[in-house]
Amino acid sequence: MLKIQRQNDLMRLLREEKELTVKELCARLYYSPATVRRDLAELEGKGLVKRSFGGAVLTENYADQLPLALRAATHIPEKKRICARAAELIRDGETVFIDASSTTYFLAPYLKGKDVTVVTNNPLLCVMLSEMKVKNFCTGGEMLHESMALAGRDAEAYVRGIHAHCCFFSARGYGDGEISDSSKGERDVKTVMLERSDRHYFLCDSSKADKRYSYRVTDLESVIFLSEGL
Repeated sequence: MLKIQRQNDLMRLLREEKELTVKELCARLYYSPATVRRDLAELEGKGLVKRSFGGAVLTENYADQLPLALRAATHIPEKKRICARAAELIRDGETVFIDASSTTYFLAPYLKGKDVTVVTNNPLLCVMLSEMKVKNFCTGGEMLHESMALAGRDAEAYVRGIHAHCCFFSARGYGDGEISDSSKGERDVKTVMLERSDRHYFLCDSSKADKRYSYRVTDLESVIFLSEGL
């Protein structure tokens, strides 16, 4: 099994139980003790868990630090349904902003064969789109290690030089009429994308409801809300 899937399974159980021993994790997941200890050590190095004697607990701020690879491995069916619907809203010939969130990453397969131009701060998305021969541009800027997003002044300046027909973005949560994120750098790029586009689509699965983070992105009423089931 891939390491990312193993670690996602460990995080899922720790989110449910808060604290588990290595023995309990092995029994629930059918992994060897050596494998579990290795994965827990790596997750601790990323600040996501804290190992205790014989087991591990989540750190208090694990949600804000969760790497893109782990976030992308959660709620996959919901994200695919949302992105399939989102792709239907893109018209031929349009220029599209797509941010570096784990949800919008799933848009790529649905853009194959479309006559569109994508501008994104997600280098992984650029690679996928290039493989499908979809015209795309990457913003440049500083690479944020955990989220694999490009941010900073260079990324923002690149986006400001473009006018897009629509923007597809996500964020860590929404509540009390606002959309918010845990990363200032990513929030700043999203904000410029929204300023420089005509139509704004917020892609969001149910796990983000009623959650607020430090950095406000925009008001819910200013976007078109795309969630599972729509």
